[in-house]
Amino acid sequence: MEIKDIWPIVIPGCLVQIFIQAYFIRHCWLNNKITQKQKAAYIAAIAIFNIPAAAFYLFATRKREPVSWEVQEDNEVDSQIRQGIFVLLLVAYEIFALRIISVNLGTRPYPLISILLGACFVVMIIHGLLVKQTNMKLHYLLSALQIIFIFPVEYLNRTYEAPFIILVVVAAIINTVSLPQAKKISLTTLFLYTALLIAKVMIKADFADNSEAIGYIYMSLFVFVLVFAAFYSLHKQFVTNHQLAKAIKRIQEQAQQLQKMSVVEERNRIAGEIHDTVGHTLTSAIIAIEAGEALFAKNSAEALNKFSLAKEQVKRGLNEIRNSVKAIHAGDKDDFLYQLAHLTREIKRHTGLQITKIVELKSKLLPIQKRVLLQAIKECATNSIKHGKSTELDVLLQEHKGMLRLTISDNGLGAEQVNFGFGLTLMQERIQSLGGILEIETAAGEGFTVNMTLPVGKEAGGKKN
Repeated sequence: MEIKDIWPIVIPGCLVQIFIQAYFIRHCWLNNKITQKQKAAYIAAIAIFNIPAAAFYLFATRKREPVSWEVQEDNEVDSQIRQGIFVLLLVAYEIFALRIISVNLGTRPYPLISILLGACFVVMIIHGLLVKQTNMKLHYLLSALQIIFIFPVEYLNRTYEAPFIILVVVAAIINTVSLPQAKKISLTTLFLYTALLIAKVMIKADFADNSEAIGYIYMSLFVFVLVFAAFYSLHKQFVTNHQLAKAIKRIQEQAQQLQKMSVVEERNRIAGEIHDTVGHTLTSAIIAIEAGEALFAKNSAEALNKFSLAKEQVKRGLNEIRNSVKAIHAGDKDDFLYQLAHLTREIKRHTGLQITKIVELKSKLLPIQKRVLLQAIKECATNSIKHGKSTELDVLLQEHKGMLRLTISDNGLGAEQVNFGFGLTLMQERIQSLGGILEIETAAGEGFTVNMTLPVGKEAGGKKN
């Protein structure tokens, strides 16, 4: 085989190679996540070694590129991984295509085979590099064109390389489209490929007997299904990993939001305590001082009494500030079990309600979570006594796989349906504000069961509470 025999294939192929080189050199040049030295090295490698170097660049720089968490659902796989795999599939396609062209050189179907292989190669590049993930109609059209171009090669080819190049094309399609699209296209391709094999056996009759023909069909289908299943499973694993990474990112963002909410809630609570206690005390002291000033010239003894009262008020305000600070620090440090035990003792002392509690926690709760859970228990206990005439209350708090689950049940009267009053509505809003879920179950004579689920919070810096 001389070069002049294949120049109609070589020249277009070289032009396509130059286009691919230019595409990935530009991609590398615009990549702001690598240094200038790394850019120079990757660009030189792509210019010299072409597609294999482009694949290496995509895989090597993938971790340096930030993952976009605002992508649409169709973009199921990291673009760097997808393009890297696609580039390797292009290399495989070129190898098999050159082998098929060299074997069929000089035969009658050679020109048609060359045109079909070249057309399929161009459509593959357009489909894999230039089409957006969201354009489903164009994905189906380009996938169909690749199948239409590559299937006749299997029929016209004299060697056994054609099934492998078909597998490369199918793998490239699966790699480019989403999982639901990949499943539909692959099953359709399998059906058409089976029909093609049967037609080839029946029409061309290149086999010694029927057993050889049947063996050829079974072996071709077996290899096709095996490779398809392996590549589809790999693609599905990439999709799962990408979706898992997105879910983890969302959870981390929710945890950070929860921490911010906790800080704001704590700040508001401190402001409220200062306003309700110290503010009232200092206001009383100011009034006493003003009264003393007014009485000083007329009745010094009474004025001194007012000043003494103001002094006591200021001292009391100072003590209240100290007590508030101590209470704030104690609220962060107190064990949740201690607070829960104190609450249940107070409820029992004032109402006589018997409370059985089981707590299985691995993590330290955020202050806002403590308050929401304790307020929920208090609200449920109040409702159990007031509406359900309960005498017993069971409290179960567990932590499992990053989630807190609080279950509260009583032996009260129950009801046909749940009516959300002010207390339950407020409790539901508090739980939902922390990313949780509230569920209530009841039946006449069966009491109430309240289930609450909350995500475990994290401290700033990623340290788990």
